[in-house]
Amino acid sequence: MDVVLLLGVLVAIASVIVALLTVTLRDLVYSSSLLAVLGSLVAAFLALLGYYIVAAFIVIVYVGAAVMFIVLTVSMLGGGGVEARNNLRGVLAASVTLVAFTVALITLGIPPGTFPVNVDVRVVSDSLLSDYAVALVVLLVALAATVIEGISVARRG
Repeated sequence: MDVVLLLGVLVAIASVIVALLTVTLRDLVYSSSLLAVLGSLVAAFLALLGYYIVAAFIVIVYVGAAVMFIVLTVSMLGGGGVEARNNLRGVLAASVTLVAFTVALITLGIPPGTFPVNVDVRVVSDSLLSDYAVALVVLLVALAATVIEGISVARRG
């Protein structure tokens, strides 16, 4: 079986699971955090398809949006809630994740010649400014709006 196909299927399955958890969890901070994870999984899927620049933009936007959601949630609802701790659940989740990554790395391995990749900054900047100029402007405006919103929320306390 092709490694990229297997990774694509695993990322797609993980995306569906994380998307379901995002909309079913009742805690807004956890849902916002899972939204960032979902954005990262979608970006990974796009990177597997070969859309590296789009994947990088999605990571930037989703992580920024998730941080803003967390900041807004904490500032509006306050951080005074007491969270019930279940250490066994955290240890179990960490163990399952460690085993899954270890099995994936041992089974799939890293194809030779994949990392590191040399990138010429001039080629990337020329491509961004010529081929992706409109997307870059929209991204910069969205990120500026997010920063302004974060400063506004922080000032209101």
